[in-house]
Amino acid sequence: MLIEYGNTVVVPSWELSEEIPTGYSRIYYVRTGEVTYESSDERRPLKPDHLYILPSTIPYHVWRNREKDFACTYLHVDFSQYRVNALIELSVQNNSCLDHFIQAVSRAIEEERIELLEQLAESFSFFLKDSEAFIRNSEMLTLVQSYILRHISEELSIEDLSLLFNYHPNYFIRLFHRETGYTPYQYIVQQRMQYAVTQLNKGLPNEEVCYACGYTDSSTFTRAFRKYYGVAPQKYRKGFRKP
Repeated sequence: MLIEYGNTVVVPSWELSEEIPTGYSRIYYVRTGEVTYESSDERRPLKPDHLYILPSTIPYHVWRNREKDFACTYLHVDFSQYRVNALIELSVQNNSCLDHFIQAVSRAIEEERIELLEQLAESFSFFLKDSEAFIRNSEMLTLVQSYILRHISEELSIEDLSLLFNYHPNYFIRLFHRETGYTPYQYIVQQRMQYAVTQLNKGLPNEEVCYACGYTDSSTFTRAFRKYYGVAPQKYRKGFRKP
């Protein structure tokens, strides 16, 4: 699922500090700048003319050198049946298939061809399948996540989910966390917020987005959205996008 996208020069104060795994991957094609990525396992620069896929299952910290413009093409993508357990780096050779693919993504962003961009984001996994960090979810996790996505507009409880899939609630939480790095509750919140962004980007009114994401009133939805993204849905709709 495509969540966000853009061609941008990131503001000097830009920084990411994900203390809880995001559940989706940020993808950056670095055009210019000096950017540093750090997790508990590694610290490395994000180099120009390279493509990076940030992990969905571990916390990380990313920041830029304020003295040099960080220009990039970026996507935020939930790979659905896959997860990313570590930073993936791909060198982009001039005139290569990956180079042309990135150009197509960038042009689709410029022309606001959202349906095309969604298809390109889905097909991105083909470039990652040889990476050890790109891991297919277990059958259990795939079934649980698929159920949550199909019922995202409904009330979802951990007790009901665990019983539905024949697990004790405590074991279900541990099992889910061991595979993903986050709890089922955190995943449900992530999916509600990510789905909200896709609907806001399509121009749907707040009240409709609220109910589509499983919230019973707009004030509760607004508080949850502000807590997750740092801004109200109305401000996000006006053009707030954090790469």
